[in-house]
Amino acid sequence: MTFRLSARRLMVALLVAVIAVAAVVFVRGLAGRHAAALEVPSEPAARRDIAVTIEATGTVEPIDLVEIKSKASGQVIRMPVEVGSQVKAGELLAQIDPRDVRNQYDQAFAALRAVQAKVTISEAQKKRADDLFAQQVTTADEHESAALDFANAQASLVKARTDLDLAKQRLDDATVRAPITGTVLEQLATAGQVISSATSSASGGTTLLRMADLSRIRLRALVSETDIGSVRPAQSATVTVDAFPQRTFEGAVEKIEPQAVVQQSVTMFPVLISISNERGLLLPGMNGQVAMLVDRRDNVLAIPLDAVRSVRELPPAAVALGMNPDSVGAQVQRQVAARMRERAARGGFGGDSSRTGSRPAGGAGVGVDAAGARAPGMRRGGFGADSSFRARRTGAGGSGGYAGGQGGWTARGGSSGGPGAAGAGSAGAGVPAGTASGSFAGSAGGGARGSRAQVVFVRTGRGFEPRVVRLGISDFDYSEVLDGLKEGEEVALLSVAELQAKRKQDQSRMRERMGGGVPGVPSAGGGGRAPGGR
Repeated sequence: MTFRLSARRLMVALLVAVIAVAAVVFVRGLAGRHAAALEVPSEPAARRDIAVTIEATGTVEPIDLVEIKSKASGQVIRMPVEVGSQVKAGELLAQIDPRDVRNQYDQAFAALRAVQAKVTISEAQKKRADDLFAQQVTTADEHESAALDFANAQASLVKARTDLDLAKQRLDDATVRAPITGTVLEQLATAGQVISSATSSASGGTTLLRMADLSRIRLRALVSETDIGSVRPAQSATVTVDAFPQRTFEGAVEKIEPQAVVQQSVTMFPVLISISNERGLLLPGMNGQVAMLVDRRDNVLAIPLDAVRSVRELPPAAVALGMNPDSVGAQVQRQVAARMRERAARGGFGGDSSRTGSRPAGGAGVGVDAAGARAPGMRRGGFGADSSFRARRTGAGGSGGYAGGQGGWTARGGSSGGPGAAGAGSAGAGVPAGTASGSFAGSAGGGARGSRAQVVFVRTGRGFEPRVVRLGISDFDYSEVLDGLKEGEEVALLSVAELQAKRKQDQSRMRERMGGGVPGVPSAGGGGRAPGGR
């Protein structure tokens, strides 16, 4: 009986062991399949065209908006145009009742005829008086009276001609004609309405119409004060409107208005972009987006911005790729030190050819820009770097900086940017103290203003390895590579890897929170419901 019980217990123990081994194999198989699914995508460095632009929104408006008013007052008896009418210069827009002004013209014309007759008679009388005075038949008083009468007649003739000209102008003013070739945008008066004169009324007169030449229009855009320094007159621009989203219109910056506009505590400057509109597709009031070209590079070596990381972002990127952050930091530090030695041999330090540096006694690194000013972000023990690269122009995070010496490497953050951008003033992590002095130096600014150094992960036969690269201008998707990569080398697209690593970490936390997996079996990879789980 004892032997049978012992054999039965042995069989149960063997069965439990077999189940445990099968569970381990199953869980490791799921983990292997999950790891295989974590294949990191990559993209080769290739030649592309990169353009840096400043984008803004605005409204289409006519360049020459004309308000049509009448110099004559009275009732509108005819208005052959309406909103949307295409008129040429000189065409009839409105006819004011001309009876009063025509009567005034007729009176002035009759008065002129009478004065002309008076002048003729006075001239004849003066001639006779001259002859008689020469013969000493008349006195001097009679001769002078005839001369004065002729002079008064001539003055009356001038006044009559002036009155007739004014009457003719008033008669012409009763007929309102188009001053330019254009389109009627707004009609403020109709036939039968009594209007006031624009010249004699204290209110400025009645506006009949508003019209404009729509072949010459412009876009009024509001540009942020942080970008206005890169905008200049005659700068090329591309405009798209909501009405024609698949079509672009070419234009140029006409001028920058000096008075700022503040909206919701944001300071912006109005920029006027003139647009060609020969076909008349653009209409006043349309909302549009403008992209003003700041800089452009054609057929340059470029990589995706998703592959670029700053100093602060290296540790999580290394973990996402399954690499040791300490080892990655050491490799990057060695590359930076080698580059600095190379530049020192050529006579300068810094992140690009526009920066020079000097290393005074005591080992303190000093960065000096081309103007002789101290580089931002400088700290004792290495070359500091700072950057304020705008995310809208590059999509990448701000350049960080390695500060060598006693503090290990510290990331001096840049501005917010694209994938995983560094925060200002945040410290990096993952590399112990005692690393070699040096710096990861990138010039301040971005876009067309200078190059900057960052880190990418290059695919090799042994996997991925970090590589310090120097970048130029960037658009929303790609950045120009100035140094550090060759055409065809593949760089890791890190967003997918980081997302997968975060998902895996969240799943691990969830399994731990739910009580773990099989007893005695380390948790790994994929799923499987924990015992007792719901």
